[in-house]
Amino acid sequence: MSFDPEAAEKVLQYIDRDELAQLGCNLTSIPSPTGQEKAIGEFILNWFDANDIKAVRQDVEFDRPNAVGVVKGDGTGLSLGFNGHTDTSFTGTEEDRRMVAIMEPESELKGKIVNGKVQGLGISNMKGGVAAFMMAGKALKKSGVKLKGDVILAAVVGEISRTPIGPWQTKEYRGEGAGTRHLLTHGMHSDYAVCADGSDMNIVWTQNGVVQVKIQTFGKAEAAWGSNRETHPMMKMNAIVRMTKIIEAVERWGTEFEAKYVYNSPTGPLYPKVNIGGIEGGAPYRPNYFPGVCAIYVDIRMPPQVRPVQIQHELEKTLNATGLDYQLDIYKTLLGYEGKNVELLVKSAEEVYQHLFGQKIKPEAPDRASIWTDTNVYNELGIPAIKIGPRGRRIGPRNEEIEINTMVNAAKLYALIALDICSRARP
Repeated sequence: MSFDPEAAEKVLQYIDRDELAQLGCNLTSIPSPTGQEKAIGEFILNWFDANDIKAVRQDVEFDRPNAVGVVKGDGTGLSLGFNGHTDTSFTGTEEDRRMVAIMEPESELKGKIVNGKVQGLGISNMKGGVAAFMMAGKALKKSGVKLKGDVILAAVVGEISRTPIGPWQTKEYRGEGAGTRHLLTHGMHSDYAVCADGSDMNIVWTQNGVVQVKIQTFGKAEAAWGSNRETHPMMKMNAIVRMTKIIEAVERWGTEFEAKYVYNSPTGPLYPKVNIGGIEGGAPYRPNYFPGVCAIYVDIRMPPQVRPVQIQHELEKTLNATGLDYQLDIYKTLLGYEGKNVELLVKSAEEVYQHLFGQKIKPEAPDRASIWTDTNVYNELGIPAIKIGPRGRRIGPRNEEIEINTMVNAAKLYALIALDICSRARP
């Protein structure tokens, strides 16, 4: 490590457990579904101002700001960015009934401190991580330690997996990298980056990509009553019945795809995944008619060696074999990446982790590593990035909790990684 141990202790003394817990609680109490992150963004910007951290507002869309804080160095050293998203997995509103059968009352989703934990919607994914790097930034600033490079604290909008499709076209459906892509194409580059998304404080720098596909098949919109199945076979007339055959084919292909494209990354395997996540067809108010259109929506998580055109080719070959008419449209593509030139940052994280906790850092487990996070956007744009962050657990259909001590450990880790990287002179 490139910093003075006395400087490290000086920084760590300003990480206050109670203050951090309350900050996490405050962030969690501000509703911030995807597309509606204004209130939490403005809270974070005001917090930066109040703590003498340079605050930068980036309006990704109207009333949808990235909230960025900058702890300035003297301009001679390496810079480090921290990244965390402010939007939450669920909206916390009645809209969630589309996905959740039984919901807890909205009052239970507000931030609260219970038995050494912070509870509430979004505290695990990932307001606990955001609070941790905010506190790390404050500790660096308050300690008075002189840095050579800047520390960038980016609380971004739009990371949750939501995609505009069909009638769902508003900002509430623009997620998976919307805020971070804006962040990095509007000036907030750094030499290295840490994504604070939940990883159980384990490390990874390789992530899957995403392809989302709409597949339609067609029947004949005619009255079903009075028809004879021999003259009007359901597989010909009814798009929903036809779709069952397509679903069977996609499921068979998915099983093969998941076995075929496992990716061996430096921290362990990444697993592909195929999931049929939505279906629509026919008219609920007119079920006496054969449905003329049925569609499914498929999410495919692909490791770095796979490209969207390969998926399209394999799916079309599979569907052609059914003998059914269909229409296939890809409506989202995000590539997977293995971070390059991350060695210095990885070594820093390993040494700081050993210094703080007396043990070696672990790689993130494959099931948790095999996802998409904003880490990919950094690596796509050539900024070496790792993911390491605090993670709690789900305690209800939507509610979450995280150990305060886990948040404290994350804040300490972030503060000292920043101290290490940003104390280094530029080569």
